[in-house]
Amino acid sequence: MSDYFHWDVERVLFQLGPLEIRTYGLLFATGLLVSVYMMGRSFRDRGLPEKHASALSVILPIGMIIGAHLLHLIFYEPRSIFENPVRLIEIGKGLASHGGGLGVALALLWFTKRQGVSWHRYADAVVVGAIWIIAFVRIGNFFNSEIVGRATDVPWGVVFVQLGDDFPRHPSQLYEAILGIALVGFAILMHRKRNRLREGATLYSLLAIYFAVRFGLEYFKEYQAQSLTPEFPLTMGQLLSGPIALLCGYMALFSPRCGLLSPRKPPAQADNRTRARFHRGHHPH
Repeated sequence: MSDYFHWDVERVLFQLGPLEIRTYGLLFATGLLVSVYMMGRSFRDRGLPEKHASALSVILPIGMIIGAHLLHLIFYEPRSIFENPVRLIEIGKGLASHGGGLGVALALLWFTKRQGVSWHRYADAVVVGAIWIIAFVRIGNFFNSEIVGRATDVPWGVVFVQLGDDFPRHPSQLYEAILGIALVGFAILMHRKRNRLREGATLYSLLAIYFAVRFGLEYFKEYQAQSLTPEFPLTMGQLLSGPIALLCGYMALFSPRCGLLSPRKPPAQADNRTRARFHRGHHPH
């Protein structure tokens, strides 16, 4: 047992009088700021209004936190809603990443409807920035010794001392942090190819990759809640991730509006083809 890495780090980084500065909170705030900054750059690169990016930098985090908290209660602690209704307003206690994504999507839908702009176009710009927060949050979970992995005997297993463990677990938080870092690379690549992609392709591609890999990583994570019965083979995280991965995968690959298999032609190229058809005497229908 002594060969395994023992993780025993205090959650409180330092105190300023009665105020506790926690490592998780600092990482979450840093990830949020980085995401907002990268979203602003994405908006500028795509020629979208900077004032919209500024407004969304406030609206979307609010939607994310509210959505993450409510979905956590609904799927992971449903009894607490009835036994202790105060939990509904205890926003900082319990956040589900699936709910955070849903909250962002709904907040963006509300904003784009009010502004009369394309949801898919704005969602592409938003996701390129939003993807940055994943690694920060999961590293924060590791510092908090929460959302831990299942017992294991792999050489890189971690003993979470603060949980009272005397056995190693998968550092599943770090697995997801690595996934987040990889997604940043994909996001940068797709952002550079943005003029060759249909609206929505970036969004659905990144979400499909994230939730498909997340589905697999759930096999290394400890059960956070019973899905249906103790014998049910899937976790709640898999029940939430699977349908999203399938839907986004279909949209990313096969959707005639957003699919990667039908790449968008650059406007100049499309205009040249249209003129060429007229010169040949064939008029478009």
